[in-house]
Amino acid sequence: MRKKRILFCSEATFLNTGYATYTREILNYLHSTGKYELAEMASYGQRNDPRAVNIPWKFYGVQPNQDCEPRASQQELDMYGSSGTNQFGEWIFEHVCLDFMPDVVCDIRDFWMLEFAERSPFRPHFKWCLMPTVDARPQARQWVATYQGADACLTYSDWAGGVLQDQSGGKINYLGSSPPSAHPAYNPVDDKRAHKVSYGIDPEYKIIGTVMRNQRRKLYPDLFEAFRKFLDQSEDKKFYLYCHTSYPDLGWDIPELILQNDLSAHVMFTYICPETKKPFPSLFKGAIAQSPFTGKWGSTLSNVKNGASYEDLSSIVNLFDLYTQYANCEGFGLPYVEAAACGVPVCGTDYSAMESEIRKLQGYPIKPSALYKELETGCLRAVPDNDLACKIFADFFAKPEAERLAEGKRTRENFEKYYQWNLSGSQWERFFDSFETLPIEQTWCSPPRLHKPFPKPPEQEIENIEPGNLAKWLIVNVLGDPSKLNSFFEARMTRDLLYKSTTGSTGGMYFNESSAAFDGANTRQHFDFNLAYDNLIQQCEKRNTWEQKRIETMKQRGLIT
Repeated sequence: MRKKRILFCSEATFLNTGYATYTREILNYLHSTGKYELAEMASYGQRNDPRAVNIPWKFYGVQPNQDCEPRASQQELDMYGSSGTNQFGEWIFEHVCLDFMPDVVCDIRDFWMLEFAERSPFRPHFKWCLMPTVDARPQARQWVATYQGADACLTYSDWAGGVLQDQSGGKINYLGSSPPSAHPAYNPVDDKRAHKVSYGIDPEYKIIGTVMRNQRRKLYPDLFEAFRKFLDQSEDKKFYLYCHTSYPDLGWDIPELILQNDLSAHVMFTYICPETKKPFPSLFKGAIAQSPFTGKWGSTLSNVKNGASYEDLSSIVNLFDLYTQYANCEGFGLPYVEAAACGVPVCGTDYSAMESEIRKLQGYPIKPSALYKELETGCLRAVPDNDLACKIFADFFAKPEAERLAEGKRTRENFEKYYQWNLSGSQWERFFDSFETLPIEQTWCSPPRLHKPFPKPPEQEIENIEPGNLAKWLIVNVLGDPSKLNSFFEARMTRDLLYKSTTGSTGGMYFNESSAAFDGANTRQHFDFNLAYDNLIQQCEKRNTWEQKRIETMKQRGLIT
């Protein structure tokens, strides 16, 4: 009996990004069962990437070969660069599907990274299981419609699942949360005071720590303000706020925040020596500092290009007495789990995925003082209550050291209970085992779905037809896909024909209007019947071409006659 074929679309599993790490661990778990034939379509991996040589499943690199042989032609490079969504795999997806013939396609990324699979000509031939990043509410209606059209949906957090179920009216086939775990390097140290001494830190100082990139949604200004209030109200001044972050970066002016809050003697950062790659904690010394290991200048604050290893970051997190995540939203918030793995109690903004994490880890939720609607996305973002955070800090450090250490032990136990790769892998496994694979004659060897588009009618014939009927006519007679009737696709086209304008589309295709996060801004463009007709002709012809290619391929393999 043929094993089920499962294709994961994500970032190359030899990378250390969040998506890559999650996909690698889930694939490792599934591979260990021996039950499936597995493959990955890997963004940011080249076609013949040497880094993939030891991967035990089939590897499809999305990028053309540039640093390995055979080198890609200029035509191939130009094709890859012709659309921003090609980096996510759109340009090779049908090629990969024809080669691998998956029974299930899985994707764990943001909407604009995965939506092309929904409009693939091969969508009827595979089950589609998604794990979208849900970092705020409400989610865009188009996103929810897409998730509703998938065969199954998982989320990083229980909170995210609640949002999707609520907005879809229960129509999404939601299977539950399947969160990531921490790297095995994250473990508690035996003696926290001695550990601080090893880094040159006075063990009498207690540390509130955070691991967040310096970007807009990470609320460093509020965190500095809350910590300043806490210091002002505390008789004991032996506290550090430790920020494992980057500067300069895309976000906040860190030195200005330090000056504004008079915190130059109370905020520490991680610097990385460029030669030894070793970290060293320090009060702020500017964007460039002298390395204590080599005596040379050139050390920078930890950043994506010059960062700490898992082992070193675990050692840094173990300096913390309390971990806090001060963000206006999170798709998950892995540093919570990493801190918990080190036995560090947690607190943070009580909104988005953080709501679930804090409660499972029995941490301290900081209720938002307000939620505001973001113009670019229409999502609600949180503003933490700094006074409440100040009180949480004070109450925590008012406890005896033995009690705080006991809380750390409890936090580690909750990590072991809720955030383990085998628990998350088994969620995917249960879905894959929940259905029987259809005979190949009903999927990859099924008759081709071909359609001959109706010719474009004269303009005078369509002038008096209302937009809703025009949209239906286009979908049935030009696109040739009645499944799109009574869908978001139809509703959007009806609206755009009425308004005679549309928003910019990610990837250049009339489908994904939620382009603000990808393209930087929503732009209005002219739209009319002629543009709609031409675009649906393009989509219909693409389906016809690939369906014919599918039949030819199956004949060449001797699967059909």
